[in-house]
Amino acid sequence: MERISAKIVAEMLGFTTTNLKHYAALLEQNGLEIYRNSRNHREYTQDDVKILKAMQYLNREKSMSLDDAAIKVTSSDFDSDALLSQQLPQIVAQNDANISVVKQESDSALRILAELSTLLAEQKAIREELIARDKLQIEFMSTIDGKLAQQAEAMKEQAATIEAINMELETLRKQQEEKPTSFWGRLFGRK
Repeated sequence: MERISAKIVAEMLGFTTTNLKHYAALLEQNGLEIYRNSRNHREYTQDDVKILKAMQYLNREKSMSLDDAAIKVTSSDFDSDALLSQQLPQIVAQNDANISVVKQESDSALRILAELSTLLAEQKAIREELIARDKLQIEFMSTIDGKLAQQAEAMKEQAATIEAINMELETLRKQQEEKPTSFWGRLFGRK
């Protein structure tokens, strides 16, 4: 038998988990045994969910106190399916063409499924866009790294060229200093 966690049941019924615990405690006080897992957390069956829905319906729609609703839904002659089927006239309506249409619950479920489908499609598109951007960023960074490496190499070559020019200038300066002064240079005070 499939069991449903308290969190999911609370979401299904529009409860907080605290409200669900309160409902479950009232049901247990009136003899309903709700399964508990190895960590002592309640887990619910589909029948438990129907009983909780019936209790919720009696409380909200029929203004029955929660205590009285818990007593009623745990009685041996109670049929949650029969009670919940009373909601059907609210769900089925006639449109202008006199065609029966199911609304409220089925429309809500379809709307939620459609919204979920749309959100999943949008999420997939965003994920694909992010992957494409990541690829572009990796390519861009690779290009930048290549350009920086080229510039570093060019700067090394320029530094080597400047060093060679400086050495050549130094050699020429030393040669000029070592060159003997000519007669005319001595005469006019030139070296």
